[in-house]
Amino acid sequence: MSTDRARQYGLSMVELLVAMALGLLLTVGALQMMLASQQLYDTTDSQSRIQENGRFALDFLSRELSKAYYQTTDIGTVENRTFLTESCAGNNACTEDTTGIAGDQIAAVFNPENDRDCADNTVGPEDIIANVFYLNTVDGISALNCRGFSLESNSWIGVGQPLVDGVESLHILYRVELAGGGFSYVSADDVDDWAAVSAIRVAVLVNNGQEIGSGNFETRTFTLLDAGPFSLTDKHERQVYSTTITLNNVIYNNAEK
Repeated sequence: MSTDRARQYGLSMVELLVAMALGLLLTVGALQMMLASQQLYDTTDSQSRIQENGRFALDFLSRELSKAYYQTTDIGTVENRTFLTESCAGNNACTEDTTGIAGDQIAAVFNPENDRDCADNTVGPEDIIANVFYLNTVDGISALNCRGFSLESNSWIGVGQPLVDGVESLHILYRVELAGGGFSYVSADDVDDWAAVSAIRVAVLVNNGQEIGSGNFETRTFTLLDAGPFSLTDKHERQVYSTTITLNNVIYNNAEK
C-alpha cells in the first residue's frame, strides 16, 4: 500500500484573477447590450409617438378647419364669416398671430352638420359656432386643445378639451390674392380681406407627449413657416409637420358671386 497521498490542487491566484477579469468583461458586455437595446427601444418608441402625435394633430386640424364657412349663409342672425377675427382681449374667442413658440390660435366659423362642436358638445341645428384651436400646457405637457364658441349667444359652449398631447407649437399662414396676380401666404396680422382667404398652411412642432424626453440633452433648433428659429435645450426629440388646407366652402361661395 502506497503511503503517497493524492494531492488536489485548486486555482492559483493568477488563474483566479484571470477568471474574475473574464467574468467581469462578459458581465459588462451583457450590460452594454441591454442598455443599448433599451436605448434603441426608447428611441423607437419616442419616434413612433412623435409621428403619431403629428399625424393626429394635422388630421384633426385638416378635417375641422376645412369646414370653415360651411352653411353660414342666411342662417340665424350671425354675420357670415369664415374666421373670428375680433380682438382677443375680450373672451379670447379669436384668430390670433403670435411670435412666441406656443404660436397661433384659430377660430373657424361654420354650422356643424352633426350639431356638435369639436369638444363633442351638442349645439342647435341652426347654431353657427366657432371651433377655437389653441395650445395649453398642463403638468409640463403641451397639447393641442379645442373649445366651441357660440356666435348666437356670444359665449363659450363648454370647457376646452385636449385633443393631442405633445404639440408644442402651432403656426398658421393664410392665402391671400395679390393685386398684380398670383397669391401669397401671410400671417393673420397681414390679412386685409378675410372673406377672400381660400387656403391656410398649418405647421406644428411635436414631441412624444411625455414630460421628460428620452433623447440626449442638447440644443435643437426649429423653424415653423414664418416663425422662429426656436432653440430648445432639453432631452426631448421633436419634429415639425406641416400641411396646406383648402377652404372649399369659401372657394365655392366666391365662385357663385
